[in-house]
Amino acid sequence: MSAVPASPHHAAGRTVSSALPVSFVNLRSGPLHNINLDVRAGEVMAFLGTDDAGTSSLLRTAAGLDHPRSGSVLVGGVPVRRVDERCSLASRDTEFQPLHTLQANLALGLRKGSSANEGKAKIAELLDLTGLHRFAKLLPGDVTAEILRRAALARTLVGAPSVVLLDDPFGTVEGAARGVLQNLLQTLHRALPATVLLATNSVDEALRLADRIVVLGKDAAGDVSSIIGVHEVPGRHLPAAALDRLRDNLRGWVQRKP
Repeated sequence: MSAVPASPHHAAGRTVSSALPVSFVNLRSGPLHNINLDVRAGEVMAFLGTDDAGTSSLLRTAAGLDHPRSGSVLVGGVPVRRVDERCSLASRDTEFQPLHTLQANLALGLRKGSSANEGKAKIAELLDLTGLHRFAKLLPGDVTAEILRRAALARTLVGAPSVVLLDDPFGTVEGAARGVLQNLLQTLHRALPATVLLATNSVDEALRLADRIVVLGKDAAGDVSSIIGVHEVPGRHLPAAALDRLRDNLRGWVQRKP
């Protein structure tokens, strides 16, 4: 079940040597049942579904925070049995320390054993990439939701993970600011190669960011969630009519009644 590093259309032309493949093997965790899926190294895979479809459970299990009832998650071919620094999870709640500056909150995401110089350099790099230098000394309560989400992305990446797990990372932000954050995620993915698993309930967001989209849905009883569709996202130059058909198809899958 080893996966060969690929060159997804969002990642074309750059190395993915620091990224690792992820495999779900007969996974049962939370409402999820019989999840079998391979995620290529360096790929952005979106998991699309309603809030109760199990997308959060999927990411938490991959992060080692939840333990499956059966089956396994493999990262780089190695089963996930506990929290692993190769993976970094950004939950829907930013969970910042309110009395720490944004820069100090970023430092909480550094790998254990990082030297002071390494940590300082990595934080400076992420502040630069996310445009947070002018906000670095502010407290979380003193900035907008958009800035908090930028800081959450920076903290997720500051430990140089091989796998980034994003649970509805922009759900609290709407309008143009959400588009800015989506652009930022694409910029960060180009600069800091990693495998990205993105949970979202937005079809448009999944289409914009992902190389493949996995739709999760529940059975008639509402007890079990499984994969009901896997869709390749074509390149950026897909004709508008074809993109509209794909969008309508995905919305149909998400809204489908068991």
